[in-house]
Amino acid sequence: MIEKLNNLMKKAQADAFLLHNKDEYFSDYPHESKQRLKWLCGFTGTNGTVIVTKEGKSPFFTDGRYTLQASYEIDLNIYEIFDISKKTPWQWAKENLQQNSTLAYPISLFTLNQIRKYEGVCVLKPLDDNPIDGLWNRPLATKQKVINYPLQYSGKSSKQKCLDVAKTINKQDAVLLTNSESISWLLNIRNNNFLYNPVVLSYAILYGDGHVDLFTEDSSFEFELDEHVNTLDINSLSNVLNKIDLIITDPETVPMRIMKLLDGKSIMEAKDLCALPKAIKNATEIQGAINAHIRDGAAVTNFLNWLEANIDKGVTELEAEEKLLEFRQKQSLFKSLSFPTISAFAENGAVIHYRTNKKTNKRIEKNGLYLIDSGGQYLDGTTDVTRTITIGIPSSVQIDNYTRVLKAHIEVARAIFPSGTTGRELDILARMHLWQAGLDYSHSTGHGVGSYLAVHEGPHAIAKGNNIPLQPGMILSNEPGYYKPGEYGIRIENLMYVEEKKEGFLGFKQLTCVPYDKRLINYNLLTQDEINWINEYHSFVDKTIQKIT
Repeated sequence: MIEKLNNLMKKAQADAFLLHNKDEYFSDYPHESKQRLKWLCGFTGTNGTVIVTKEGKSPFFTDGRYTLQASYEIDLNIYEIFDISKKTPWQWAKENLQQNSTLAYPISLFTLNQIRKYEGVCVLKPLDDNPIDGLWNRPLATKQKVINYPLQYSGKSSKQKCLDVAKTINKQDAVLLTNSESISWLLNIRNNNFLYNPVVLSYAILYGDGHVDLFTEDSSFEFELDEHVNTLDINSLSNVLNKIDLIITDPETVPMRIMKLLDGKSIMEAKDLCALPKAIKNATEIQGAINAHIRDGAAVTNFLNWLEANIDKGVTELEAEEKLLEFRQKQSLFKSLSFPTISAFAENGAVIHYRTNKKTNKRIEKNGLYLIDSGGQYLDGTTDVTRTITIGIPSSVQIDNYTRVLKAHIEVARAIFPSGTTGRELDILARMHLWQAGLDYSHSTGHGVGSYLAVHEGPHAIAKGNNIPLQPGMILSNEPGYYKPGEYGIRIENLMYVEEKKEGFLGFKQLTCVPYDKRLINYNLLTQDEINWINEYHSFVDKTIQKIT
């Protein structure tokens, strides 16, 4: 495939070619027919960018979750790996490309803000959607099956959501929505043929009176949408846009292909108007999340008990992963996994987003740490939980490191903070317990989570660079960790939601109902308050799971 790309660069008279692993809708988990970076170089993670050059090694960029994984998956004779937190693709381009160098890119796969970063660095050359046979021209295997997400789970009608969002713009204005998750939330629709995220891949135009034009491709509708929604084929988007004088759009999500359609139009840039109301869950969504986590907690706890009883029989990573899925499938309202399960024993656990396969599949035996990170999509909520457990006898160092990660986890879980506090300000609460021992982890402490939507949802997060104030109703993960390459990985993750604690102050309520491994806890490293918190949490788990077992 790299040879085909080099031939394209010659034909386009390009010095370099920019590509990442997102599809035309910037999905975290693109359909197998859209995984272009995987076809090009073998990388299977959810965050990767490459600048293919004519000479020397091509730079490959990813974050700390995937740097070790990338070193296993891509050819290091062809690519050089960079941690994107230390050097970004545009920084590399500025240092290594001349101002008259030509950087080609596919216009469907990059947003306005992504491309703007390269302006003034080099000469940008947009390419149409199908430049390489085999790299672009692979048809979808299945059509989207669009289903209604009913009021009993959504908590608010689509019409009311559209009217509420429309109130933030002028009556005569129109908003072009290019984030499929926002559209799925706004219209209370989901995709019944999906990979991990039941999002309907689409674009939409919201008008000032609350009406919506919905544009989809390869879709069948299993119900009649409300009269305020007009469904159209994706190919009619250009004609509809031509009739609108002023378009409001988000430069973070609008692809350059659509910017080409908007050439000559009056454009107003604004952040996605649906992002924040989608992130702040209503009472129905919160109750759905609570209910989903009760059933999910029972499934994961049953799995951990099964693993303990069967470990002497030679269980493998793949077998464990499949067994956990079986336990989830027994729960009501379960639809699918929310992401590929991370079932990692011993040194595989040090690969932060490891995914086992027949080649790497390890037998879970003898002495070592086993990390299981998994989640489910239920009609009433989305789950994500990580537990690290000991197999055999753990070392004293493993116990101490696990306990420090647990201290970090507890510090965030029991935090009380004033309204207006951002996730960036909370991130240090977790890391300080690891920093004291000279340890750290190269991923965020927590991400937002959707309601039967994306398991990774913005705009909020507990992360170093996130400046979104946390608000009641937001669901987040809490997942500090520590990873020792070649030996083991430790991560502890719960989901929780923000709630008011007292006037002017907020805190978290735990959703996840799965016990920690007490065999890995050094109680001498814990304060009495931390011990009390663990005991209270385990009491909560026991009482909650008993409701359905």
